[in-house]
Amino acid sequence: MQVSNMKTISQTSPVAHAQLKSNAKWALVNGINTAVEFGSAEVEQARKKILGVTDVSCLSRYGVKGAQAAKWLAERQVTTPANPNSWSVSDQNTLVLRLGGSEFVLEDQFAGSTCARLASDTNRVPNVYKVPRADAAFILSGSEVLNMLSELCSLDLREKSLGAEEVIMTQIAGISAIVLRQDLNGEQVYRIWCDGTYGPYLWDVMVEIAVELGGGAVGLACYQS
Repeated sequence: MQVSNMKTISQTSPVAHAQLKSNAKWALVNGINTAVEFGSAEVEQARKKILGVTDVSCLSRYGVKGAQAAKWLAERQVTTPANPNSWSVSDQNTLVLRLGGSEFVLEDQFAGSTCARLASDTNRVPNVYKVPRADAAFILSGSEVLNMLSELCSLDLREKSLGAEEVIMTQIAGISAIVLRQDLNGEQVYRIWCDGTYGPYLWDVMVEIAVELGGGAVGLACYQS
């Protein structure tokens, strides 16, 4: 992780505009200027336990769809979920989301490299189409997550608990989003992806509610080992 000057970097997280008013510490992660700290480790750990909101838009993603997409991924040693609207982990470090029957979104976690490997494969294959991904992506942690989502999500996840491998497409604060539940470093968290242009708005909404409930913004460094 390389510390950087926000003013000198052209590629930034799609959420960065909303974070500039905070006293964040910035660093380059995957070539993207990212807020890695919003306070001391003690403060951020306390927020995480109640309701932490973390921007992870810097994680690498790759989208592909088409009738032969699942076969194409399998030929490149990517394990895909068997069922639509579900997710799995490939190579221990890459999330693979299956949206519908033939569309996939991959996201490398902190040590993953699958997305870069797939992006370097420029061969055209019939019925396999790359889908550019410019998501704003978030981790929500803590005991108050479901209370916040009950205010923002069109589905009440307190009544409809997400399965361990389930992916849903819903509305969060009026924005189309992908949501799943994940165990991360031994902690249950919720993941949200939305169109990057809506990232600053969604960040502001979620952090405002988090602060009201006793949590707040948490930097990426809390999840990096």
